[in-house]
Amino acid sequence: MKKWMAGIAALGLLVGGAVWADGTTVTEPETGKSFEVHKTIGGQDHTLIGVGAREAYGSFNVYASGMYIQTDSGVRSWQRFLENQAASFVTNGQVNWSALKDSNTLYQWIYSGSFGKAIWMKFVRDVTGQQVIDAYKDSLSRSIDDYATAVTQSPLKDFIEAANHDVAAGQEMLLWTRGSKVYLKSGSRDVVEIPDATSIIRPIWRIWFGPNPIQVPLRRGMVNNIENLGGPAAAAAP
Repeated sequence: MKKWMAGIAALGLLVGGAVWADGTTVTEPETGKSFEVHKTIGGQDHTLIGVGAREAYGSFNVYASGMYIQTDSGVRSWQRFLENQAASFVTNGQVNWSALKDSNTLYQWIYSGSFGKAIWMKFVRDVTGQQVIDAYKDSLSRSIDDYATAVTQSPLKDFIEAANHDVAAGQEMLLWTRGSKVYLKSGSRDVVEIPDATSIIRPIWRIWFGPNPIQVPLRRGMVNNIENLGGPAAAAAP
């Protein structure tokens, strides 16, 4: 599969508005921010599945983001997904990529899957810590029972505290989950590790991929390169 992806990248193709720059990065067109197709996060290789821009008030961009799936566990889950939940999008081994990318079936696979995943945000505008958590709060409050109580206790309290930091234009935020842990690195601060966080992992990813995401065009953009995970596995020869 790596050989297949390298071949696609080498062609310098324009895929759904995301530019293959030099075979190793994809550029988000509105902000000009680039993201590596493969990125080592927490010691594990991750594959980029799409990029997008978070717009505020319909007038300016706040950050560009790249969505990543942990390559080993994610690709295994992806193959099972294509064979089962997404089987209706596959005909004679060919995926209807356009329909799949617009489907809640795909978004649910992303936010509910147990594989590692990450979002890499590159800010193009100054944002206060309060603005960061306010952007998350609406989605989290819909996904977490008794949010008012949960936000005063670990692990949600720890996540909110870790995210509640000002971010300046030019700085980055990297959020990833693996197993039962959440990790967050904001700006020049050290990585914050939140253990025993299973109860908030799915709600966190629903911020971007749930039924009421932080922004619908952003959600769509962050799956625009889902082909990087590969197509259906070839059928075994009879």
